[in-house]
Amino acid sequence: MKIIIYYFSGTGNTKLVSELYKKNFENLGENSVELYKIHRLEENEKIPCPNDFDLIGIAFPIYGFNSPEPIYKFAKMLPKISQDSQNPKEKKHAFIFRTGGEGTSFNNYASQKIISLLQKKGYDILCDQLYVMPYNMIFRHSPQMVKSEFIYADAMAKLCVREIQNGVHKKVKYFPLRYWFVPIVRMVWPYAKFQGKFILKVNKKKCVQCGACVKNCPQRNIRFDEKKQKYIFGADCALCVACSFNCPKDAISLGPLNGWRINGSYQIQKTAADEKIEFPYFGENLKGLERFLYYKHFRKCDAALREAGIELK
Repeated sequence: MKIIIYYFSGTGNTKLVSELYKKNFENLGENSVELYKIHRLEENEKIPCPNDFDLIGIAFPIYGFNSPEPIYKFAKMLPKISQDSQNPKEKKHAFIFRTGGEGTSFNNYASQKIISLLQKKGYDILCDQLYVMPYNMIFRHSPQMVKSEFIYADAMAKLCVREIQNGVHKKVKYFPLRYWFVPIVRMVWPYAKFQGKFILKVNKKKCVQCGACVKNCPQRNIRFDEKKQKYIFGADCALCVACSFNCPKDAISLGPLNGWRINGSYQIQKTAADEKIEFPYFGENLKGLERFLYYKHFRKCDAALREAGIELK
């Protein structure tokens, strides 16, 4: 089976989970997987056509209980699928997965705008899975959290790939009346443009002009002005914070969001491989806010993995 996963990723979490999907699909044999990073397209730049693949995946991080605006714009670009046949095997199947810094049910609504759009275009959505990965804003996850998050992500990706391969439909339960505020929080989309144009700043005393911010921006929203010897931010910001997170000198300010800013890679796979770090973390020891944010999600993962006979490694 020929598969493509279209993913949007700022600080790398969604890219990493996409790589886990690729590994698990290819481990099943007779599958080839292409990963395509969604970015702002240049003039005449084309995307790989989903009609050239048997199965497509859409992957993105959750920003304020919503998908990033670039992923929605990308979904709008995908062609409609002709469904002349009623044979399910001849339908264009798609799957979705999301990455977020917490496991609460509030994140279940994040894909609904994307799912509705794809279904109108004729895509048959098989599943929509949440993966808890380290925050790139709000607070820094501990090494113990990071290790557990990656190990669970690897195991759940294996389970989800197995179900997708078998054509299992697995829908996320959500209650629109409970999440009435999510469309309102989508105001982060226009705010991101304002933030990119008027708020993002570079501390010239810290900056070494390495160009990491330009290289890591998926929206191609940052350029270096040689004459003025300064970085220029445009209005295509998605608020992915790839620029500030990956800055080696912690030189980029996020304005009013600066108090939530996190700088520096988690080195997730290296951390997960460190035998000195405690595992598992998200157990009965959780208290207060951590218990609210993570306990129920990981117990659901435990139950699903146990039923499928998949061990955490």
